[in-house]
Amino acid sequence: MTDTKTVYVGCGDWSGETGKIQVFSLDLERLTLELGQELAAGGVAAFMARSADGRTLYVADETQGFLSSYAIAAESGELSLRNRVSSAGHPVYLTLDQRGAALATCFFAEARTQVFALEPDGSIGDSTCLVDSGRESHCTVFDPSGRFLFVPTRGDNWIAQYRYEPGTSTLTPLEPARVTEAEGAGPRHITFHPNGRYAYLVNELALTLSVYAFDGETGQLSPLQRGVPAAPEGSSGGSSADVHVHPNGRYLYVSNRQDERSNIAIFALDPDTGRARLCGHEPTRGRTPRNFALDSSGRVLIVGNQSSADVALFRIAADGERLEHVSSRSVPPGPFYIGIY
Repeated sequence: MTDTKTVYVGCGDWSGETGKIQVFSLDLERLTLELGQELAAGGVAAFMARSADGRTLYVADETQGFLSSYAIAAESGELSLRNRVSSAGHPVYLTLDQRGAALATCFFAEARTQVFALEPDGSIGDSTCLVDSGRESHCTVFDPSGRFLFVPTRGDNWIAQYRYEPGTSTLTPLEPARVTEAEGAGPRHITFHPNGRYAYLVNELALTLSVYAFDGETGQLSPLQRGVPAAPEGSSGGSSADVHVHPNGRYLYVSNRQDERSNIAIFALDPDTGRARLCGHEPTRGRTPRNFALDSSGRVLIVGNQSSADVALFRIAADGERLEHVSSRSVPPGPFYIGIY
């Protein structure tokens, strides 16, 4: 039987009328992408999240301010719209709580974070919580236990920290309510190590990585490393965007948007201490790598180059330290999000 995955690519631009979703089949043996479906998706399909049971895909429309729920066909992975709701702002990120009973999003322009209840059929229900998380809130990430939520804010230069109540799908600020980053860093995306003891923050403006220890009892983040350079030595300009840890927990990747020199930074991780060490860079073969994804086996990395309107597929070395470019393909008007499921 062919080993395949479904890849969802969310596209669009800032005009607010060109959003679309492309559904690909990824052959993990031959490392090929085959387009199966393309559908209109409002203004821009800026971010997505899939339910744990694989039956629903949630999509954030950043320009039109909508959240959408799509039913996923079991065999093909193709999508059909279930429902669409208005949010309290222009959503830039989505994540599901551990039970799959609520959806959290945040708003860059409106400086807020919102939680929505989910219906048993996967439809998006009513809003359960709306909090002021900070200027230019950029992502909403639960800790591995699902008891805490973290929101990096580029404009206020902090990570907002919340306790999450599953019964009511509400957020309460921790004490302290935020962790301030190094001056001018510009926190953007955060992710956890597979062992649950460490969190890794990519700083958009400084093009750096920060490493935090995570206390699973209190929900607090404590800095271990700050200002670890993510850009190639001697380079200037640009910004960092996305961050993911390899499933083996020994490597981490960061996307750097540096025009024709755009790249994926590769870090070695020490699972015992959490510390990160920059190993090298791999060009993305395109411009403005806004988002990228790894498959669950850690064999494939796909990056979406927004400005050059293409996706690039890479083979990941067995140990995770090297990336080998396999192919690229055009996906106009430009990819915002890549999801491999």
